[in-house]
Amino acid sequence: MKSGDERHLTPRALAVTRYLLMHGPSTRADLAGELQLSDASLSRVARLLVEQGIVTEHADRGVSTTGATGAAIGRPRQILTAVPGSRHVVGVKLTGDTAYAVLCDLAGTVLATASKALPEPEDGVVPVAGAVRVVRGLVTRLGRPVTRVDGLGVSVGGVVEGRSVVRDGVFLGWRGVDLGALLTQACGLPVVLSNDVVGLAREQLWFGAGRTHATFGVVTVGAGLGYAVVREGQVLEHLIDNGHLLSHSPLDASGPVCRQGHHGCVSAYLDRTDVAARLGRSGSAVSFEQLAQLDPDWFTGAARALGHLIATVAGGLQTERIVLAGEDVATLYADPVTTATLAARLRPGDDPLQVSTEPLGFTDWARGAAVVGIQAVLGAL
Repeated sequence: MKSGDERHLTPRALAVTRYLLMHGPSTRADLAGELQLSDASLSRVARLLVEQGIVTEHADRGVSTTGATGAAIGRPRQILTAVPGSRHVVGVKLTGDTAYAVLCDLAGTVLATASKALPEPEDGVVPVAGAVRVVRGLVTRLGRPVTRVDGLGVSVGGVVEGRSVVRDGVFLGWRGVDLGALLTQACGLPVVLSNDVVGLAREQLWFGAGRTHATFGVVTVGAGLGYAVVREGQVLEHLIDNGHLLSHSPLDASGPVCRQGHHGCVSAYLDRTDVAARLGRSGSAVSFEQLAQLDPDWFTGAARALGHLIATVAGGLQTERIVLAGEDVATLYADPVTTATLAARLRPGDDPLQVSTEPLGFTDWARGAAVVGIQAVLGAL
């Protein structure tokens, strides 16, 4: 985050806010027990959060403590509730040709959406200054209905350093671009950058799989394969190989060839761009269902590859929770070959893996960027 640190919450205030956003209203007693806070500490935190407008507190007069005779005694329970509208963040997902943006409140609720084409690439590189102008225009447009925009989160496909520098923006042609600094200057807002799949993992940590599992994996399938890891409640910012070993793990030595020349690796079956090119279709917009009509045998192989990939990620992380994301990943996961492949990797009697499918559109990617912005605004990064 480039500015606005003075508004960051203390660790205890952040813990309370996060719990209320994730799980809904709670009594002081329940919060103190869940977060291991003393009554005095919780009182101080509650007072601070109420003063900042992030939380409201009211007495639940319908419930009170009862004595042995059944008569009501003591004070009514105090209920703390998060106020999502107390902060607003814009999230932007940058593809190779378009900026997709959303306005979200603290709960990650999408209040408005907008998009705009990026400037045409010059020698394979999207003009950075033009992209900054596009993002600034989207922030201005989305911010009109609210009193103030508190932060901006931006996600890109590629490698991000220091939550500000696009070290390797593969779809934009960028190398070493300090987009965070440029956007902070242009928009006058605290700005945080993230890899797009990491943004999804952070969204899932607060508002999805993280509600029930502290460790889980995120796998995105579509025009390429993406991975993110959440371990004991912490999101790994970087994978040592950007998921290369997982994407190119071998399945069938006589299988199709990926763009790197590997025969029958996971990517050869699941990278939609590669598969489309191999079957005579250009671009990544074609769906898995359309590709299956061209080659049913490929679809069966892809289902087997997906089952293998899910099992590999779950085993490596030692988690029973995997989030699958992609425009048509649900269709592939529902195939009996996928479930059979997964079942074959489990020991007899083991519980099945808990796998959720998230059919992603560009609004969902932008929401992931906004959630990173929310966490930065609150001081959770």
